[in-house]
Amino acid sequence: MSGKLSLRDYLEIETRLFSNTRPGWRRACAGLKMALAAGAIAANVLVADLALSLILCGAACAILIHSQVSLRHALIFILAPAWATLIVMAGFSIGFGITPLVSIGPVTVYREGIMEGLGAGARVACDMSWMAALFLTTPFTEQIQTLHRIRIPAVLVDTLAFMYRYVFLLWDEFDRQMTAAKARGGWAGPARKMDTIGRIVAQIFLQAYDRACRINFSMRARGGA
Repeated sequence: MSGKLSLRDYLEIETRLFSNTRPGWRRACAGLKMALAAGAIAANVLVADLALSLILCGAACAILIHSQVSLRHALIFILAPAWATLIVMAGFSIGFGITPLVSIGPVTVYREGIMEGLGAGARVACDMSWMAALFLTTPFTEQIQTLHRIRIPAVLVDTLAFMYRYVFLLWDEFDRQMTAAKARGGWAGPARKMDTIGRIVAQIFLQAYDRACRINFSMRARGGA
């Protein structure tokens, strides 16, 4: 593998999950984890209460800590939608409410809007925390087996398995092309960098489409469709 990042790096989480020592929540069966995560997310969405969202989020964080999940992995997972969440919170703050707190030109921040924004942010953080508590403590193969056992349509489960497999291969190909582009001066300046990334992404998309067609033909030839 070439470059700083490789497929091995992105399989690190899965490798740790399959280690002999599985502390805390890792030892629980995948079905129980899925059921609790689904219940917590459903309650968080349906009740839509700030206090409940914070309590559920705290419980998920406690599970992550007890399971000795890497802090870096947990933060990346939980904070992934942070930029979009901040936009939503800002929109609530200036678009809803009747009690103004501060005005900056034509923009007024309302107390009720801030509370609505905090509630929305807490719900997103809660959902992502429980998703992290599930995915970062459960090998993906166990999740697939559980989905099969609860009679999720086979075509959906198989599609998820294929997606999980090939996303790493595509990312590794992206990493190789990015390393080659850096060696050829493709990272010289912001404009050149954006152009290089665009070209690589387009090439990866074409390769993914070509790979999908070849896999489809292969499966059809073997009676898989």
